[in-house]
Amino acid sequence: MKKRLFLLLFTGSLIINSYSQNDVCNCKSSLTFLDSKIRKTPAYKVNKKAYNTTYSDISKEAKSSSTIFDCHVLLNKLLIALNDNHSKVYGLELGATNDVTSNSEKFNAFKQTELFNAYPKPNINLDSLTTVLNSKAKTDIEGIYNMDNYMNIGVYRTQNNYKAIVLDSVSDVWRVGEIIYVLIPFGNDYLLSIGGSITSKRLIAYTERLENGFFHFMGFQKDLSQINYSTKTLSDSTYYRKELSDKLTYIKIGSFNSWNPTLSEAEKFYKSLEGNLNKPNLIVDLRNNGGGGERNSNILYKLLKDYSKKNRIYVLVNHRTVSNAEQFTKKLSTLENSQIFGTRTNGTLAYEIKDSSYNLPCGNFVAVLTSKKHSDYLEFESNGIEPDVTLNADEDWIVQLNNHILKNNKD
Repeated sequence: MKKRLFLLLFTGSLIINSYSQNDVCNCKSSLTFLDSKIRKTPAYKVNKKAYNTTYSDISKEAKSSSTIFDCHVLLNKLLIALNDNHSKVYGLELGATNDVTSNSEKFNAFKQTELFNAYPKPNINLDSLTTVLNSKAKTDIEGIYNMDNYMNIGVYRTQNNYKAIVLDSVSDVWRVGEIIYVLIPFGNDYLLSIGGSITSKRLIAYTERLENGFFHFMGFQKDLSQINYSTKTLSDSTYYRKELSDKLTYIKIGSFNSWNPTLSEAEKFYKSLEGNLNKPNLIVDLRNNGGGGERNSNILYKLLKDYSKKNRIYVLVNHRTVSNAEQFTKKLSTLENSQIFGTRTNGTLAYEIKDSSYNLPCGNFVAVLTSKKHSDYLEFESNGIEPDVTLNADEDWIVQLNNHILKNNKD
């Protein structure tokens, strides 16, 4: 569960303000302020026409938006038009942090807040909805999804979007019948998930993909007995090496974070690889790598570039391969004797965040916008990087890849 909390903690040091809505401080004022900042971004210059059309439509909806949840959805919906998946709007209120949940007095106070009660509870017969959703096929986006016996949610279609409603939960943070996510389709079969943190109820947004009964990012799945091998790496360590045979080495690169202590750990790991990659086949596992920067990844790239001249590289990626890890994947794909395996990446690699966070009016939201464009990767934004060979999530990926190596190589 803790691993999922890496989501969207860009603003932990910001001053938290209480929620308020009045005639002066409303969703329209937040939208207008956000628009003024968006128009200065490189993504706006690339997607100006689509953005202006969407802004006109969203601006009309914002006038009648009366809740912080609806406003949060509208603000993030606007950002889809930028085709810049790094840019998102989050709630400033952090919600049920560990400090809050470990103190009964603080947690009871949290239950009285506007954030705790912000999530809509539609007038739906949950028993009837459950019956309908239970009949959905595994390959259908609609259906009932579970997470580690922690929570069950029902995903159902509403006009052009999907909604995820809490059907059962052992958490005191979420109540049965609350909408936890609004899922808006965009790009190459992606969904912008707008809603709340599963543990804290903080308002968040992120790129999701639902496929074959799995939430690829958050880990919900229709059948808990089924293992999703697309996320199962050989170790929980950020950096890891294992000799799989006398002809095959495996390395896991779990982050390209360019700040210490992660950078120091990476440098030490990369140093240990120098002159010690002596086998003809190398698996580079980039699954679940949330990115970072070239200050980290360039060190490894130079090493692998030399290695690939005489040896073969097999790169593993999934939907949680994001940002600089996607850029790194693309660079590796151009090397001699290098192939990509797995499933399509996150599609979040053409823009970069450079200290550009803005508190919106009313103190409800913070907008995290990008300020740097990587033109070489524009075609992959909201499309992701497709692997050369797609692996089946129902079978062990290392086994599948090893079988491929044995079948296609004699040495």
